[in-house]
Amino acid sequence: MSMTQLAIINQGPDRYEFNTNFDGVRYFLTFQYNKRNDTWYLDIKNADQIPILLGLPALTNSQNLAHRFVIDDFLPVGEIMIADINGDGIDPSYENFGDTVSSFYLSVLS
Repeated sequence: MSMTQLAIINQGPDRYEFNTNFDGVRYFLTFQYNKRNDTWYLDIKNADQIPILLGLPALTNSQNLAHRFVIDDFLPVGEIMIADINGDGIDPSYENFGDTVSSFYLSVLS
């Protein structure tokens, strides 16, 4: 089991898009900020950018963040999670996402 921090860099944009490899499978992730409710949302697409899951609120302390919404065959084997690295349980905001709050992938494969 291993944990990898995702490529969120707090430079002020309201959208992060990047490709990543989870357990040997390529995914395209988008984090989009909504000013109205001060919440980041996650979109997960496959390597061909076909949507798997769209508009998932990126909140800390959410168990099975993505797996509770869709058929598991399309999602990464591990878990995508949002964590406050200070341990305060603060959700990501425009100012702190990629700084004190970030996104991680927990692989369950050896």
